[in-house]
Amino acid sequence: MRTVEPISAGPRPGRVEIALAALTLFLFAEAFLPKLLAPGADMAAGEDESAFLRYLWLPFYALIGLGLVVRGRTALRAIVRSPLLMLLAAGAIVSALWSINPETSLRRGIAVLATTLLGAYLAASYSWRDLLRLLGAVWLALMGMSLISGIVAPGFAVMDEVHPGAWAGGWWEKNQLGGHAARAAFLMAFLAWRDGGARKLWAAGAAMSVVLVVLSTSVTSMLGALLGFGVLAAAWWTLRGKRHFLFLGWVGVVSVSALALALAVAPAAVFGLIGRDPTLTGRTDIWDALAGAISQKPWLGYGYGAFWGIDSEPRYWIQQAVDWAAPSGHNGWLDLAIGLGLPAAGLFAVDVVLTLWRAAKLSTVSPAGVFALGALTQILMFSLSESILLAQNSIIWATYAAISIKLALEPPVAAGAPVRSAVQSTSPAQATTRPSPAAVR
Repeated sequence: MRTVEPISAGPRPGRVEIALAALTLFLFAEAFLPKLLAPGADMAAGEDESAFLRYLWLPFYALIGLGLVVRGRTALRAIVRSPLLMLLAAGAIVSALWSINPETSLRRGIAVLATTLLGAYLAASYSWRDLLRLLGAVWLALMGMSLISGIVAPGFAVMDEVHPGAWAGGWWEKNQLGGHAARAAFLMAFLAWRDGGARKLWAAGAAMSVVLVVLSTSVTSMLGALLGFGVLAAAWWTLRGKRHFLFLGWVGVVSVSALALALAVAPAAVFGLIGRDPTLTGRTDIWDALAGAISQKPWLGYGYGAFWGIDSEPRYWIQQAVDWAAPSGHNGWLDLAIGLGLPAAGLFAVDVVLTLWRAAKLSTVSPAGVFALGALTQILMFSLSESILLAQNSIIWATYAAISIKLALEPPVAAGAPVRSAVQSTSPAQATTRPSPAAVR
């Protein structure tokens, strides 16, 4: 990338479709409504959602299906180009056959398939420009509502137990707000950089998101926000030429090597700098216990979403072993393996590698690749301490699926290709052909 250009105009869906997509994404953020409609069922503590909320998802699943039908061949191509993701989602449903709780695995498996198909719909229906603006608008609304609720209704949005004074916004727990705010901050900072027509709005949204990260007091979220901004800074730095790119690579290698050495020699000191102990607040104890549980069912797992069920016997023994009512494995990879087995985790690892490779290649000709790299690295970072991989009814998983599938739909990047304007403005229907000269610069 050599120039910074504004987002150019391009085709977009109709207003009604955009509004319905935004409403669906808002619901998939699992903010406000679950907390308002099921105040007695703390999902952050592993309790199941109310029957009303279960039925509330159904019309939105129907909307996703309708959207895919309307997109026709483009949607079909998006699904076909993402075999690993679709295989994982289908495996979640099939796992009901051997699950320790078949009903839960079937129900949640259908939900995670719908969530994955939401990603396919977004990838098939929106250009990079419109997709990022849509996501940005949804996160701007969520962050604004969280800030306002914390000011006018602190009893609702600010925690008074476990972490008194930490903001949770429209979610159950501070780490949820912090993680979402960190990802929103990166997205809106990217849009502030690339979307000149609404730069002030996105910059204000990014600043508000950073404030919410701080108010959440989540150290992991602060690191996640810094990671996102680091990706943007690195992209800006490389605009200055090849020598700056090589220097950045050298600094990155040295920094990672120094951190690895410090962790090997004095881990307690390193974690102490960020206010954490080497056990990561007891997470490593859970991971050790989960490793033993995985070794008992390594190939197929315990069934999607079944291991952490309220009445799950394996969950009971894990909690007894760590002396903590852990609601999840606090690690997306381990929870993926515990639900569907190690082969499923391996399949996802392959998809991650392919997606990162495609994002890196796209970043050489389009800033859309920079966004994809930043979003992916944030998701991967948070997956080390949160169970966000292959998660049903989750905007995080829908976003990962959308990025992965959209990158798979990208035309091959030719060596020495010219830099495209800000984010790709070609429509999904044009994705099968190389962009015309008017679409690149």
